Amino acid sequence: MDIIKLLGELYEPAYMVDEDRRIVFWNKQAEVVTGYKAEEIIGRHCYDNILRHVSTTGQRLCHEGCPLQDSLNTKKVNEAQVFLHHKKGFRVPVRVRTIPFYDDVDKKHKAIEVFTDFRDERTLYLENKELQEKVITDTLTGVYNRAFIDYQIDTCIHEFNAFNISFGVLFIDIDHFKKVNDTFGHDIGDKVLVAVTQTIKVNIRMEDFVGRYGGEEFIVILRNISKENLYNTAEKLRMLIQGLDVETKRGNLGVTVSIGCSHYGETLSKQEIVKRADELMYQAKESGRNKVII
Repeated sequence: MDIIKLLGELYEPAYMVDEDRRIVFWNKQAEVVTGYKAEEIIGRHCYDNILRHVSTTGQRLCHEGCPLQDSLNTKKVNEAQVFLHHKKGFRVPVRVRTIPFYDDVDKKHKAIEVFTDFRDERTLYLENKELQEKVITDTLTGVYNRAFIDYQIDTCIHEFNAFNISFGVLFIDIDHFKKVNDTFGHDIGDKVLVAVTQTIKVNIRMEDFVGRYGGEEFIVILRNISKENLYNTAEKLRMLIQGLDVETKRGNLGVTVSIGCSHYGETLSKQEIVKRADELMYQAKESGRNKVII
């Protein structure tokens, strides 16, 4: 079986590049996970702002630290956890494996990238709750609504009082969102909301929750988490959202958010923990936006 046929038979998303990192094959599973069709991709270079791989530290890998380029140079297999850019604008967490090889047919060095979508387990989990979530989700963004988030904060407080299970709240607000609507229109504003919420949704754990709390305001509940990891998670989300590009007729639109983090203490009520996170979010805005304050 030749390599093209083999890649076409894989269940995992995969693509192949030549020694110049020009994409020469893109399988059906890659289309599903990234949103890009093969005819949009083949012939382009992998560094042409397509998948825009970002490392867990925010490094843009297409031009610096590319696992594929390293495999082509060193002839070694590489593995890495990265975040790729979906065609609709949000970030998807994947584990990539890059494999170099020598093509005996055209006598050239090439490499394959196979990537695993970390959302598979989440999808199965959410399918089991599909009927319930029709009542408790926000129609536009698909994340939880305010009523459900309020209920979950009450539940977390009860768990803390009964079992001493810690939790934290992130209050997230999209920076300059009114200007986005006024300048580009509400259709683009809706695309920004979806891109931000989907980026958050696929980059938190299954036991955590994200909900739309207001127009461009969101709350994330992170269960069983330390204060340090609460901040680290918020900073990761801020960094991933900062890397978003939402397509408009005028070109790509960048997005940033300001985040306030509140770690639960036993003297706080639901209203107080949300208010504290909200106040810290406003401090982030007043100190320059695109920041996390805890």
